[in-house]
Amino acid sequence: MLRIDAPLVTDRLLLRPFRADDVDALHDLRTRADVLRYLYWPPATIEQTRDVVAQRLTMNTLSRENDALVLAVEQRATGRMIGEADLRWLSVEHRQGEVGVILHPEAQGSGFATETVSALLDLAFDRLGLHRVVAQTNAHNAASIRALHRLGMRQEGHLRQCVHVAGVWHDELVFAILAEEWASTAPTGGVR
Repeated sequence: MLRIDAPLVTDRLLLRPFRADDVDALHDLRTRADVLRYLYWPPATIEQTRDVVAQRLTMNTLSRENDALVLAVEQRATGRMIGEADLRWLSVEHRQGEVGVILHPEAQGSGFATETVSALLDLAFDRLGLHRVVAQTNAHNAASIRALHRLGMRQEGHLRQCVHVAGVWHDELVFAILAEEWASTAPTGGVR
């Protein structure tokens, strides 16, 4: 079991449990066309965002298969919530998980995604004892692909036209890394 009650501290970020006052920041993130173009849901209403935050308030523990740990990503220097990150426990038997991150466009291009996923991989391998972690991204999300490569993840699959949203088919790329690979290539700036 893995429970996060206090923020995870990286060089520039806090990965922390969601708070009730995160509604406005998350709503901004979940209504931006430049964010949603690589996600597969429509812009959220403020009521839907409140419901998501209420759900996120309880998502700070991984105790069984299919649980998801979802954390707010906060920039330490400003105290601003700039995104959300998740670690899902896919299989207890096979010791596998999945990571993901969504960042505000103003926070992109500064290495925050790499720093965030690095912290999640530290959690997955060091504290949860996983053997393998995957990540999926839209095949057109070049920034996400670069970040996954920087983390030492290898592309294992290209799922052609696997998601159909608003009349458009989307391709997804699947990346993965093993615990032993992470141990030998983990960048600095992970969880402290």
